[in-house]
Amino acid sequence: MDPVLGFALIIFPIVLALVMLVFLHKAADTTGVVVWLVTVLIAVFAFQTDIMVALVSSVAGIVNSFPISLMVATSILMMTYMQETGALQRLIVFFKTLGGGSRPMQIMMISLGLGLFLVGIGATPVSMLPPVMLALGFSPLVAVALPAIGYDPLTTFALLGVPAVVFRDTYSAVSGTSVTLSEAGGVFALYMPVITTGIAISMLWIAGGRKLLAQKEGLLLAGICGVTAGFIAIVCNTAFVNQTTLTDVFAGAAVMAVLFAYNRIRKRPMIDKSVLTEKDIQVQQSLSLSRASIPWVILVVLCLVTNLIPSVKDLLYNQLAMGIVIDGYPRAISTRVLWQAYTLMLVATLASIPFLKRDRVTLRNTLSKFSKRAPRPVLAAAIFFAMAEVMNYSGYFVSVGTWTSPGDPSNNMIYLLATATSSTLGIAYPLTAAFLGLLAGFISGSETSAIAMFTKYHYQASTLIGANSLVVAASNGIGGGLASVLSPAKIQNAAAVIDQIGIEGHVIRYGVVVAVLMTAVVAVMTMFWAF
Repeated sequence: MDPVLGFALIIFPIVLALVMLVFLHKAADTTGVVVWLVTVLIAVFAFQTDIMVALVSSVAGIVNSFPISLMVATSILMMTYMQETGALQRLIVFFKTLGGGSRPMQIMMISLGLGLFLVGIGATPVSMLPPVMLALGFSPLVAVALPAIGYDPLTTFALLGVPAVVFRDTYSAVSGTSVTLSEAGGVFALYMPVITTGIAISMLWIAGGRKLLAQKEGLLLAGICGVTAGFIAIVCNTAFVNQTTLTDVFAGAAVMAVLFAYNRIRKRPMIDKSVLTEKDIQVQQSLSLSRASIPWVILVVLCLVTNLIPSVKDLLYNQLAMGIVIDGYPRAISTRVLWQAYTLMLVATLASIPFLKRDRVTLRNTLSKFSKRAPRPVLAAAIFFAMAEVMNYSGYFVSVGTWTSPGDPSNNMIYLLATATSSTLGIAYPLTAAFLGLLAGFISGSETSAIAMFTKYHYQASTLIGANSLVVAASNGIGGGLASVLSPAKIQNAAAVIDQIGIEGHVIRYGVVVAVLMTAVVAVMTMFWAF
């Protein structure tokens, strides 16, 4: 494959996706199906991929998407049920009282602190926080954008540290060295104080533009919270503490604790009920805060038990990996169904039913709204994973019943992308890693996929130029995490829970600015650290 033509063909579906989302205002699921189909056609006709390889790899991509797509489904189910029982409204009233009505305080506490905590235990800010932000008076665009960017602050440590685990396994396999989880997480953690502070400042910009950025207290809070979260990330990934999978949980808790201390020092009330309306007071009186928070409390307990008790984690994560074998696909896919966040979220939702409303009308309305809200975001999450897997196995063909890599390596899309950048830039190659991760994260909607797609090639290219391959490969993962604010699947998920599907393109316009600027910072840091 000619490198220039191949590069153009690879980029075409990505450009098409941006055009459909940003300029044609198409929904993420519709866009995803179109670009997946285009990618399959390019893979088959231009990169000589066996049609069965393309189709089977698409199915494998959907299975690989389960930690994201099924989590989207179960988180929407939980939030819909909490909405129907009044539990969500009660929590929103509580959130209104936090920070004395200060916008910067609310943003840092809910979108950053609580967002980190939720994504750390395997929940999804994009499912849980948009209704909260909308009720606090933010516009639908901001209510969707803030939780989407709230997926970003500690990137690799989201969802019980799944991306970090995948990075450790992938890098160890391609390098032939044994890298511990804390060592892998420690490399990512070094970036975090800068990344998290940048994300915190970006939240202020998205929520209030220059006016909110001009508030000295807003920038002060963003700096304090960003540095706190980044410092906790470094501590959690030391060999002594060794809590990589719970990094986001501890960081989120630390951010909220620091904000509480800040208010105490400034002698401000942490909870100010004077901001409540008569309707808010009625909601407050209708249900206790402790009962309203039961689904989240159960979820936190389940996450801690399945991660902090070694015997339980070993049983669910290793012994009951529950691999799925897809006919023709070269490897079994470990689903780890009983350990995954989507299972814990489903269990937490069901376990909370005895404590909240459980009449037929409530349950029927929950299922009815769920059936309308969930399918499209789930499809969006799954189809972008399918597209990424087609790219991974482009150029492969079936020989004696076995998938065989192409004789010409440039017939593989990922190989061509990686080699084109490394051969063009030479010693400056580390500058590209984070941007390739951003690209992969946008395509697949997942940092985990970005890591799986490019880690091997970053290791090879870095070794050739004498760069630190662990640092370069890690920056690729961070770029993939920063793509959350651009991810059509995550944004549609957020839009769905407030019935605003169709605004994805508007959100992405803001997200592009944040993602590109932050990725550029990561690229420069990588260039220094790689040598």
